[in-house]
Amino acid sequence: MTSSLSRRQFLSRSVAVGAGTVVAASGLASGESSETQTRDDSLESVVSDAAERALSNYDAGGLTVAVVKDGEVALTEGYGHAYQSESVPVKPDETLFRVGSVSKVATWTAAMQLVDRDKIEVDAPVNNSLDAVEIPQTYDEPITLEHLATHTPGFELRGWGDTVNKPQYVRPLAESVSTNVPARVRPPGELCQYTNYAAALAGQLIADVSGQQFGSYVREHVFEPLGMTNSTFRPAPSKLVPASGKAVKETVSFYSDVAPASGLHTTGSDMARLLQAHLNDGVIDGERILSADAVEEMHKQWYTPHERFDGMAFGLFEESRGDTRLVRHSGAVMDFACEFSLIPEDDTGLFVVSHGTEASSANNEIVDVLLERFAPVETDEKRLTPSGMPERADELGGRYRSVGVTDKTAKDKAIFGYLKRHPIDVRVADDGRVITEQGDSVDEWVEIEPLLFEHVETDEKILFRTEDGEITHLLQGLGAYEQIGSLQQLSVQGWLAAVATVTTLTGVLWWPAARAWRHVRGGTAPPPSATRARWTAAAGIGGLVLFVAALAASSIVASGMDRPMLYNRPPAWFDAVFVVPTVGAIVTLVAAGFGARAWYDGEWSLVSRVHYSLVVAATGVIYWLLHYWNLLAV
Repeated sequence: MTSSLSRRQFLSRSVAVGAGTVVAASGLASGESSETQTRDDSLESVVSDAAERALSNYDAGGLTVAVVKDGEVALTEGYGHAYQSESVPVKPDETLFRVGSVSKVATWTAAMQLVDRDKIEVDAPVNNSLDAVEIPQTYDEPITLEHLATHTPGFELRGWGDTVNKPQYVRPLAESVSTNVPARVRPPGELCQYTNYAAALAGQLIADVSGQQFGSYVREHVFEPLGMTNSTFRPAPSKLVPASGKAVKETVSFYSDVAPASGLHTTGSDMARLLQAHLNDGVIDGERILSADAVEEMHKQWYTPHERFDGMAFGLFEESRGDTRLVRHSGAVMDFACEFSLIPEDDTGLFVVSHGTEASSANNEIVDVLLERFAPVETDEKRLTPSGMPERADELGGRYRSVGVTDKTAKDKAIFGYLKRHPIDVRVADDGRVITEQGDSVDEWVEIEPLLFEHVETDEKILFRTEDGEITHLLQGLGAYEQIGSLQQLSVQGWLAAVATVTTLTGVLWWPAARAWRHVRGGTAPPPSATRARWTAAAGIGGLVLFVAALAASSIVASGMDRPMLYNRPPAWFDAVFVVPTVGAIVTLVAAGFGARAWYDGEWSLVSRVHYSLVVAATGVIYWLLHYWNLLAV
C-alpha cells in the first residue's frame, strides 16, 4: 500500500477549464496566451486559496468544486483525499461524494421532465398517480406535485425511516414511503415544512408514472443524456471509499433509506453537467432533458409566505443577495456537506461538496468565496428606527417553537424537541422595536407593514401570521414557528417534572415508612379505603418506573440486534413499551377517583387526603408530560 500523501501533494490536482480543457494546477499547458492564463489563474487561485484554508482550518479531508459560467464549465477541481482513503487524491471526474439533500435537485429535475412530457400535471392530486402508497384524505384539498416541490403538502416532519446503518437494510422506495406515512397536520399550501418525505414521495410518483424504478428512470433519462456517468442512487457504490482493501459496507455506517431525498453519489464533473443543463435551457451537447420553458418553470417562484420574502422555486430555494437572485439547495449527511447554486440571470452555477467531521464549515469557506466573486453584496450601512409602536404590539410577545415540534404526532416528538430546542422569544421594546432571542442570537426588527418586520441592519424579514384573527405563527424566511403557552415551554415543563417527581417520591417513601413504623411501634391503621387508594396510586407510580426500565432495556436489546438503527426503524414489538405508561395513566385516573371519593365522604384525616391528592396529582402531571410528547400508546 502506498503511503499517505501530504496535504500539499493533494493540492496538486487536475483542473478542467473552459469547455473541458485540462490543465495542471502547477501551470497552464504551453501555448496558452498570458491573457487566458491570467483569467484562469484568477478564479483558480481564489478557489485554491480557499480550499487550502478550508482543509487546514477544519477537520475536513477532501472536497471538489465546479463552476459553470456562460454555458461552459469554467472550473472543476479536486482537493485533499477521497472519503476514508488518505492515499487517494480527489479527482473531480472520478471521486464520489455524498451530496445529501442536493440529491433532491436530480429528483425535481426528473419530476419536471415528466411534467414537460405531459406525464404528470403539477396541480393534479398525486393520489391519482401513486400506486405504492395512499395518502390519507385528511383535508378536502388534495396534495399535488406543486405542494411536494415547495414542501407545502402539510405533512408533519417525519423522522423514522430516513436512514439505516447497513446497506442491506435499505428498503425499496415503495416500501419506505408506504411505511410510517407522516400525518397530515395542516391543509396543503399553507406553510412550508421541509421534509425528506416530500421528495421521497415525488420519487415514488416518478416511478409509478414512468413504470420504472426511480433510480433506473433518473439514470436513463437524466444522467445518461447529460453524460453524468459516475452518478448513482445505489446505496453503497464501491468508489465512495476507493482505498485498497476498504469496503464501503465495512467503513460507512450511514445509508439513505429515501434515495430521492438524500441518496445520490456523484462527482464534481458530473454535477457541472447538471449545472450546465439548468443554465443552457435543458440541453448539453445536443442532448435535451428539459425544454427551455420547463427550465424557466423550474427556476421561477412557486411559493412564498409573503411577496417580500424569498420563497421556493420548483424544488429549489430562492435566496437574495442584494439585487442578485439565486436558486439553490444545500445538503448535509454524516461527514458530508454540499451546495448547489444557480444564478440564472448571470448564467452562473456553483457546486461544492466536502467530507470530514467539519465538512460544513469547510464547505462554507469555499461557497462564501465563490458567492463573493459571482454575487457580491454591497455593504450598505443602515439602521432602521421605528416610528412608533407596531400594530398589535400587545399580541406579538411570547415564545415561538418550530412547527417541526409543535405539529409532531409520532413518538419521536421528544427527539425533535431536543434537536430543535432553540425556540424564538419575542418582546417589544418601549420604542417599538421587536426584539427576538434565539439561543445566543439577539436581533432587532422594525415594522414596515402590518405584522411584517425588517431587520434593523440587514434586509432579512419576519412575518407574524394570524388564524381566525389571532397571532399564531412567526415566519422567518421559510421557517415557521408556532406561538406556545407557558405549559408548552421546556423550561416550565422541566420545573413541573422536577417538582412532580419529588412530590411523587414522598408517597413512594412515606407510605411504606409509615406502615413499617406502625408495625414496629403500633398505632391506628388507616381505613381500608385509604389502603386501597394508596396501593392504586402506587401502581400508577410503578407504571412510570416500569416504563423507564422497559424503555431502557428494550433500547439496549434492539440496539444489540443485527437490524437497522433503533431510531430510524424500531422493531414492531417496540411499540408495546408505550402500552406500559398508558396502563399506568389509566390506573392513576382510578387513583384520582379514590381521592375524590375520600374528599366527598370526608374519609381519612385531612393530612392524609391532602398528601394523597398531591401525590396523585404529581403522578398525573408526569403522565400529562408523557402524553404531550406522544409517549403514550393512544
